[in-house]
Amino acid sequence: MNQTDKQSASTDSPALSQRQACALRNCVWLYLGAISCTVFSVLFLDRPLSTWLHHNVDASAIFKPLSQMPLLFESLSAVIILACINSVWRNKLASMARALLITLLIASIARVGAKFIFGRTWPETWIYTDTSSNLSWIHNGVERFHPFAIGAAYNSFPSGHALFTFALVTVFWWRFPKLYGLWLLAMLGAIAGQLGQNYHFLGDLLAGATLGVLSAQIAIRLSCKSVVKNPFNSDPSGSPSKKIR
Repeated sequence: MNQTDKQSASTDSPALSQRQACALRNCVWLYLGAISCTVFSVLFLDRPLSTWLHHNVDASAIFKPLSQMPLLFESLSAVIILACINSVWRNKLASMARALLITLLIASIARVGAKFIFGRTWPETWIYTDTSSNLSWIHNGVERFHPFAIGAAYNSFPSGHALFTFALVTVFWWRFPKLYGLWLLAMLGAIAGQLGQNYHFLGDLLAGATLGVLSAQIAIRLSCKSVVKNPFNSDPSGSPSKKIR
């Protein structure tokens, strides 16, 4: 390394560390804000909003397609992952496919684990059996958390639809940042669809969205670290090295 390179490295390293620290600090504040909004919604907004939606909103033709937003992005993710079977597409999409696979794994674990830990009842009654149905806010005036309760009747918090939508869309946003408007609309559409159908409390959706973004961020970081550099590549930037003749 010549003198110029040494000076450049010594100058860039503190600046890079400072930017990373600033980004981490901003990220922590954003997550704290999201958690605060979730807690506020659970305490003060969820029940009155659910009641108002039940009595005033009847637009399933509009909201129901939006509520199925995760299916769209799960299908797109499957197409991208399967496309990597072809070597041409693999060269273009390998990093994204890897991030999507890790995101799906982390999001699945987060969804099952969080629902089991919190055990919240639903805003509406959806589950009917021969002997009973799930307790809900609208039909029974019941809204409670039952930590570690087993059963679909206690799976409202967090919203799995919001979790998977925000997780997968975050990966698409990372890979195609110029289409951020489209990704933002998809996220808001998923929230509107679930809320308009009264499938979830607002707090469930905020919690799911927060967990989804966190799952994607962890997956993207892991996928980037898992990339193995070519040992014959002397270029630190990662560009392909010239063949030795």
